[in-house]
Amino acid sequence: MGVTSHRQITRRDSITSRQLEELGTRIKATEGSTPDSGSLMSGRMSFSNSPSFLNIHTSDTVDMKDAIAKYDVKAAVKVAVILKGRLQAEFDGVPIDLDARDHPVGFIWAVPKPSSVRRFIHKGSELSKVMISAQYDWVVQQLLGKSPERYQDITEFFKNGISVRSWKPSRRVLALADQLIYPHATDPIVRELYKESRGLEILAEALSAIQGEAGSVAKRAQGAEPDALDRHHRAQEIRDYILASDPEQQTLSAIAAAIGISVASMQRIFKDAYGMTVKDFIRESRLVAARDAMEKDGLTIAQAAWAAGYKSPANFATAFKRVFGITPSEARDR
Repeated sequence: MGVTSHRQITRRDSITSRQLEELGTRIKATEGSTPDSGSLMSGRMSFSNSPSFLNIHTSDTVDMKDAIAKYDVKAAVKVAVILKGRLQAEFDGVPIDLDARDHPVGFIWAVPKPSSVRRFIHKGSELSKVMISAQYDWVVQQLLGKSPERYQDITEFFKNGISVRSWKPSRRVLALADQLIYPHATDPIVRELYKESRGLEILAEALSAIQGEAGSVAKRAQGAEPDALDRHHRAQEIRDYILASDPEQQTLSAIAAAIGISVASMQRIFKDAYGMTVKDFIRESRLVAARDAMEKDGLTIAQAAWAAGYKSPANFATAFKRVFGITPSEARDR
């Protein structure tokens, strides 16, 4: 929402319309409700403006009343990862519907000029999301201004005005979104850097989804030097192959052969894009699957540890907390 200061509202808090109005959001009651009285939402919400160009808003809330939230936004490229629920809004009268009631979905759109937003709040609706806003001028300067011919797909998308494109977030992005909603860093400076690093990675994947595989493949066939976005897309190919393949066949040589690059190139490209080795990602993806199995299928910690390839539940718990910032027991209780 239209916010210019840091703000954290804990998961246990009731979120009132007065609190949101203090942060620059105007609340209008609908259908006889009185948002100024009592809770408007219940849950967790945070706003963070980084020192550079990135703004991050997270929420894991349940709407307690029907209302309309109105606020103003600056020109921006916006990326939303909706983990659960549905967000309905209008940007200068243009409706957007970010629906993730069936499964998590990523969305990206551009707001080329300052706009007025109306967000519709529906009593009983749950919403878990991460919203990343990058300054529009910065994106244009960094990508389109330097090499417009490389980013034709993105250029055309931005020219369409407020047009929403969806993409399927990787498991890595879903884990990053969860980490942004539940950050484990406590020091204020460390926490902001922690958030910004994860926000940048999510933004990179969303832009890569727009750029499309066809353009990247064509540039590689022409022998052009791959740029940062191309390398990130290549890293996505590696990641997607790992997630779709048999865990028993996930050797470095087998993955590299399937992608069509050398093991050394694969290692370098993947670490540049995701900040971890291929082997670390394989371990993390198994931990993500284990967490999902505990939350959705009711697996015990011992069963989840075995499914993730850990013989020792204690070692599993240590690795789990290192990745998600919480213990397996805390994940099961959420």
